Amino acid sequence: MEALTHVDAEKTILGCLLLDPGCLYRVLPLVKAQDFCLDAHRRIYHAIAELAEAGKPVDDMTVTDALIAKGQLEVIGGVGYLVALSDNVTSEIARTANVEHYAQLILDKSRRRRARGLGQCLVDATDDLSVSTNDCIERVQASLLEIESASEKAAARHVKELMPEVLRELETQSQNQGLVGMSTGIPSLDIATGGIRPGELWTIGALPGKGKTALGIQIVLASGDAGTPTYAFSLEMQGLEIGKRFLAAKSSLSAIQIRNPQAISGERWSELLRAAGVIAECPIYVDDRPSLKIQELLASARLYIRRHGVKLIVVDYLRLVDAPGRELRDRVGYVANALRQLAKSERIGVVLLSQLRRPEGGINARPTMLDLKESGDIEAHSHVVLLPYLPVGDDGRPVPEDGLLIIGKNRNGGVGSLPVYFDQKRLQFFDRTACRENPQ
Repeated sequence: MEALTHVDAEKTILGCLLLDPGCLYRVLPLVKAQDFCLDAHRRIYHAIAELAEAGKPVDDMTVTDALIAKGQLEVIGGVGYLVALSDNVTSEIARTANVEHYAQLILDKSRRRRARGLGQCLVDATDDLSVSTNDCIERVQASLLEIESASEKAAARHVKELMPEVLRELETQSQNQGLVGMSTGIPSLDIATGGIRPGELWTIGALPGKGKTALGIQIVLASGDAGTPTYAFSLEMQGLEIGKRFLAAKSSLSAIQIRNPQAISGERWSELLRAAGVIAECPIYVDDRPSLKIQELLASARLYIRRHGVKLIVVDYLRLVDAPGRELRDRVGYVANALRQLAKSERIGVVLLSQLRRPEGGINARPTMLDLKESGDIEAHSHVVLLPYLPVGDDGRPVPEDGLLIIGKNRNGGVGSLPVYFDQKRLQFFDRTACRENPQ
């Protein structure tokens, strides 16, 4: 067996397909023709796939006829080579029952060859003075994303394997008051959604100044408090401003006082120091680079996942992340899909903040899924979509006791509105019923 090829596995899997029709639909969802290293095997597999997709029988004779019709029989080595592909199976060196294992061997070598080709492309690009260093790195990162995406193929599982996981999740919910994933810091939202599960992409959509960053920061703090390593990408707000919001949430001083510290009395400074000490112990990482390409974001995220065990990533906000695409919709879709893939492949939670379009019904119109900019792509890739609603009174001031958290999409539960109170002092959301029972 070579490092980049496994010719014997390729012959074996083709032999399985020719001998046992039951192998066809166990392999076709996993392997593509280009995953084979030999051109002859790619041609044979393509002919087999075409016959299967057309509902025609697959065996030595039908595949031979198909290759003759394409003028490719001699190219692949003739009838003798085709028939010999079944030797490993008929001699019982290999078994059709293990066909998925052979498929994984082929896929592994295919990925390795692509990685090698990527390395050579990088060498060629770095030798070309007309290609910038940033372009070299972007090409590599984009290609790695494609390779990783291709590796996510998996066969369906029998419910016998699935049901133990379902029972474990139910047991976790029963013990944690409905919480399966990471807490949002809002009990009613945790109950409605089960929390932010590993592998999920959440989207928070709101107009500027309507609570999306506040909710994102609240989620970061809730995870940090729970000891969950969290990485916040803040393209819109500086790290120092985020730190001030952390202090407002963790102390009795208001956000306005912290923004204007000249009014803070001496004894209150000790409280700030204590709050800062508590925050400093949280495993929270803040990246406030003002501009970021999606490949840079993914690379940084993976670095911290491996180095610090990060389990949750918050991105503020979507449109500030640079991505390939001529149109805004293309760029937005690319970012949302890339973050969905990141969540799934790394088994982490990802929270993405996004702006809404201006409501047609005026400033107090309740947001809907249609208000998400380029909502088709964002909605499709998101497991949960939250739409904070903070109305204002006739005087233009917020009416915090009328706030809602609208769950526009929830793959693990129902949708609807949760009554919340937005505390202007701490810049955080609270369950409205809890605020009535415990007024501050």
